[in-house]
Amino acid sequence: MQTCQLSKNDLQKLDEVISTFINQKMVLSLSTLTNDEVIFSSTKTSELGLDEIFKIVPQTEFNENDVGVYITCEGDLKLGILFHLPLAQAKKLASVLLGSEINNDLSLEGKSSLAEIGNIMAASFFNAINEVNGCKMKSSVPGLAIDTAEALLESPIIEFAVSDTFIHTVGELHCVNSKIIISTSIFLDPSEAKKFIS
Repeated sequence: MQTCQLSKNDLQKLDEVISTFINQKMVLSLSTLTNDEVIFSSTKTSELGLDEIFKIVPQTEFNENDVGVYITCEGDLKLGILFHLPLAQAKKLASVLLGSEINNDLSLEGKSSLAEIGNIMAASFFNAINEVNGCKMKSSVPGLAIDTAEALLESPIIEFAVSDTFIHTVGELHCVNSKIIISTSIFLDPSEAKKFIS
């Protein structure tokens, strides 16, 4: 049994802070890029052990392919952001971004557009943090993968869980007109999470 490093009050405060940053910048960025109204559904922040990945992967997503865009951030804060959505919705989003018809296959241009929108949304989140906390951060080149949601979530957990537990914040970005839903997961080590609420 792992010992949690953050209290329930800490997790609630962290949840509120992250939700504010997403609503301040990320929602506007996605709305501008898709020419669609975007609503962010409330976050849920948890501290979990390495053996608890099943708690953050909806059962309906097992063995179904998702497209994930993953970006890490180094500097005064270290964290990772994973944007993922079902393959069919990813094709639809790519068609919106490229102004083209939905293709049966996700083209190279489609993959590039998804990686870029992930990069822009992550940068907007990092900028919101910087404006409030003055944190200096540098983001990675976005990585794109097509796999099950479980597989997409495992990599950042392994990368950021340097202690016995990790912090996971999840929410959803809803594009109102296109009905596209992008799941947003943020991963932090508890020691990094404390910097948000100190």
